[in-house]
Amino acid sequence: MKRILRRKSGETDIPTASQGDIAFLLIIFFMVGTTFRGSQGLKVVLPNAITTERILKKKNTENLWIDKTGRVSIGDNLMTIPSVTPTMNEKVVENPDLVVVLQADKDVPYGYVTDVLEALKAARALKVTFATNYRMGGGG
Repeated sequence: MKRILRRKSGETDIPTASQGDIAFLLIIFFMVGTTFRGSQGLKVVLPNAITTERILKKKNTENLWIDKTGRVSIGDNLMTIPSVTPTMNEKVVENPDLVVVLQADKDVPYGYVTDVLEALKAARALKVTFATNYRMGGGG
C-alpha cells in the first residue's frame, strides 16, 4: 500500500526588521504634528491700564477667569465660587510659589471679584495679580 505524504504547509514569515523604524517615524510624525493648546478660559474683556508689570515666569502661574455674568473658570474648568477654595488649596500645596493671575472682565460686578479674592485667601493663595490690557501712551 502506498502512503500519501502530506505536504507540510509552509509558514509564511512576516518581515519585522523595519517595524522599529516605522514606529520611530510615527512617533516623530505625531510629535511634530501635535499642538498643545493653552487653557482658554472664559471670554473676558480686560480693563485698561496705564502702567503694568509683566510676569516673566509662566510656570508658577495659574489663570483664573471671571466673566461679566460672574462665572468662574480655573484652567478650562467652570466652577462655582465656593469650589475655588479647595481647588486652589490643592494647587498651592503642590506649588507654594503659585501666583494666581486673576483675569476679570471689566464689567464684572466687584462683589464677584471680592468673593473670589476671599476664596483665594481661604485657600492660602495669597499671591494674586490682576491681568489688564496695557495701553501705550497712557492718557485718559
